[in-house]
Parts: sequence; C-alpha cells; structure tokens
Amino acid sequence: MLRLSTIILLLSATVSLGQIKITNNHMPSPGDKIEYSTAISTSSVDVSTTGANSSWDFSSLTAVSNGVEEYKRSVQTPYLLSFGFTALGKKLSDTLGFSDFQLKNIYNFYRNSSGSFSDVGIGFQFSVIPLPQAGKHSDPDEIYVFPLEYGNRDSTTFEVEVPISAGIAKVGSFFRKGNRVTTVDGWGKISTPYVTNEDCIRLKSVISEKDSIAVTTPSINFGTNIQLIEYKWLSTTEKIPLLTIVGNEIAGNFIPTSIIYRNDWSVATPIVVDFDADKTWTKKGNVVSLTNKSTGDNLGYSWSVTPSTGFLFVNGTSKSSENPKLVFNDPGFYTIELTASNGSNSETTEKKDYIEVADPNSSVEQLSALPFKAYPNPVYNKLVLTADKSDQVLSAELLDLTGKRCCKVEGNGSVTLSTRDLPSSIYTLRVFTNSRFYTQKISVVD
Repeated sequence: MLRLSTIILLLSATVSLGQIKITNNHMPSPGDKIEYSTAISTSSVDVSTTGANSSWDFSSLTAVSNGVEEYKRSVQTPYLLSFGFTALGKKLSDTLGFSDFQLKNIYNFYRNSSGSFSDVGIGFQFSVIPLPQAGKHSDPDEIYVFPLEYGNRDSTTFEVEVPISAGIAKVGSFFRKGNRVTTVDGWGKISTPYVTNEDCIRLKSVISEKDSIAVTTPSINFGTNIQLIEYKWLSTTEKIPLLTIVGNEIAGNFIPTSIIYRNDWSVATPIVVDFDADKTWTKKGNVVSLTNKSTGDNLGYSWSVTPSTGFLFVNGTSKSSENPKLVFNDPGFYTIELTASNGSNSETTEKKDYIEVADPNSSVEQLSALPFKAYPNPVYNKLVLTADKSDQVLSAELLDLTGKRCCKVEGNGSVTLSTRDLPSSIYTLRVFTNSRFYTQKISVVD
C-alpha cells in the first residue's frame, strides 16, 4: 500500500504539471513591435478569481484604442550616453503632462537578465528645457523576479533621480521612489479577444511611489503620491502580458483605471457577407425577416432592395439594421443586396430575384389542369417538367413548408429540378409562365 506521503507527492506533481514558468527568455527583445488594445475600464471587470487551475474569461472586452509597444536598443534613442549599448528602450509617450509640467519623448529603459527584468532608468525632454534628460535608477525596479511560478512572492524597492540640465548647468531634478510587492497568486487558462483558453500565470503587484519635479529656473516644485494595484496574466507565447488591469481598491472594491490586452489589431478578420430570409416566397402584406450571417470585426451594414419601391422596413428596422424586417406591397421579384463594412474595408453580396411576392388576385391553377407534365411524384433524385410546346418558357421552383425556396430553374419546353440534397418532406412546386403561376404539392424522398 502506498504511503500517505507518496500519494501527496504524486498529487503535487500532477498539479504542478498544469502551470507554466516564466523566465527571462519570455521577455521583449530589441526590434520587437508588439500590438495591444486598450479596453473600456468598467467596475464589472472581475479580478477576484485566484489560485491553482483557475479560469479567467475576459473575451467580452471591447477595444477603444490600439497601440504598439516598440522596443529599441538604447543606441536608437536620444539617451545612449546615459544607458550604454545593452539597455532596452521602450517609448512610453510623445508627451505627458501640461504647460510647464509637460514632458516629451519619454522612454523607459530595461535590463533583462536570468534573475530579473528590471526598470533601470527613464529619459525625457522637459518642455521648457528641450535637451535630453536621463537618469539611472540608483535602485532598479525589479518588475519581474525570475523564475515566476505560482506561489512566488517578492518585495522590491526602487529609486531614480533624473537631473534636469540647461547646457552644463543642473537646474533641477525629477525624482521617483517607491516599492513593489508582487505575488504570483494564480495559474490556469485565460480567454481574451486575442486568445482562448491560453495557459498563463497571474501576478498581483501592489505599487507605492512618489514622483516629483524640482526646478530652480523656472521655479517649479511639484510632487504626487501614487498607489496602484496591478494584475498581469503572463504566458510563454507572448512577450508582453496577455492582459494587464491596473486600478485601486476603494472601500474594499477594486476599481480598474486601465485595461490593456495583447492584440493583433492590424490583422483584420476578413469580411464574409451572407444572409438568408425566413421565406423567399410570400404574399403581399406579409412580413419577411432577413437574417444577417456575415462575419468580420466591428461591422456595420447597409441593405439594398431592387426595385427600390413596393416595400417598407417595419418593426423598427431600417436599411442599416443588422437583421431587418420588410413588408412587400407590390407583387414581383425583389433582388436583395447586403454590404458589410468595418470602416476601412467593405464587401457586398447580392441575391438576384431572391424574394418573390405573389398577387392574391392572380390566377392560381393546379398543374394537372394544364398542358404540363411533372414527374415522378414522389421524387427521388430529380423532378422533370415538360411542356407541350417546345418554345414555352418555364420557371419552376420548390418551396419548403416555411415558404423558403430550395431550388429554382428556368428553361424552354423542359426543365429539371435536382432534389438530391433535399431532405424527405412535402414541398410546393411553383411554375411561372405568361404572368401566371401554378402550384402543386410534391413529395420528395431521399
């Protein structure tokens, strides 16, 4: 019999197989351009799920803007003299702040090692002194301490002073000082608009810092305390977090202020346009429902009906509705066209003579009373219609029990309708000729 300790060890080994481990090999590299999207920040975002083998579903996030994290060697930035050739620069913003407090051309600099991925400095240009200003951390900010595995916890401090100079004279400094407490508090799978059930670990970081600027000329002295809670979901497949949610706790409730997820927003999903109708044959005054089956990202729609008169959009729908409803008041054939657009690209599909509208006052006769032959009945693979006159134009179709057209054919003297792909059922055969139409029930057997 297995000892209890052996069983526990086996169970632990089984559980550990499910989680991933993040190392410095999963961090960004020079030349990486990684796309992301910023989502709507809402208090309904739930970050409470934690622990082993967790499942996080953020697939309903809605993007409001897009961006790119671009990583450069420090030699490709204005701050090479401060950080040497081995640092990794990421541009944070073109501008930040306002008036005399505005910073420009802002970069963060990182070093990636087997032990940590650390923020080692910052560079910017001060609006009133447009020379490159840069400073190294006297105490680097270890954003990640490797390896990252479930249950790890670390507490680090950071401090940096960026001298602000006018020529060779120092006129002030930008200061940043604080601490970061990070816990790997969960592992499992995450779904976002970019991935589905992707293996990940989750990090929770509590960050406290103070940022301040002191300048003698012009006289500026400004500081602010910052408290943040940062959740990140990391994977071995992406070099930036699959999802980052930043916010704070107010009265015990987490309120997000920023939601960013990895995304390939420039790779647009192809637009495929399709639709169908609940009935393709109807009488005047009946409602026809069009169902949009198009696929693509953030699509808008425009419907067109030809002829452009003899119908109305009803039940609060219009030509731009996703699934409009129409009533036709004039008999005849109507062509339906749908255009789907995502703002930059569009695709269109047309179904010619798709809707047939019957006039209740027109003549309807049984085929048996006419000079036509329709055989066989029941139908096994094909239905043949033959007119007595070889030059007689025939238009024939089969409708299912809902009135939806299943197949249609036109010809002179003789036509054949294939029923090979139709399920066994009772269908209505309709034949059009000389502005008259004729009906008969047909049994199809597969």
